Amino acid sequence: MSTMTLTAGTVRYHRVSSSVAAFFADFCAGARDGREIQARYNVLARMSAAELGSLGLTRADIGRAAVTGRLR
Repeated sequence: MSTMTLTAGTVRYHRVSSSVAAFFADFCAGARDGREIQARYNVLARMSAAELGSLGLTRADIGRAAVTGRLR
């Protein structure tokens, strides 16, 4: 009779699969964040100087406002 134990291999596989899943979850979250930043930038870039001014922004502030999500 022979006995086979796969505990160590299973734990190692579980750690690797957890690491891969965590990597892809982080990657997808980063991609979502990037799309949200791009959308904010596009909205602000289409605004006139007067519209930006009403938000307390200038054209030079658009990038910062898009990344931070703060308008002041």
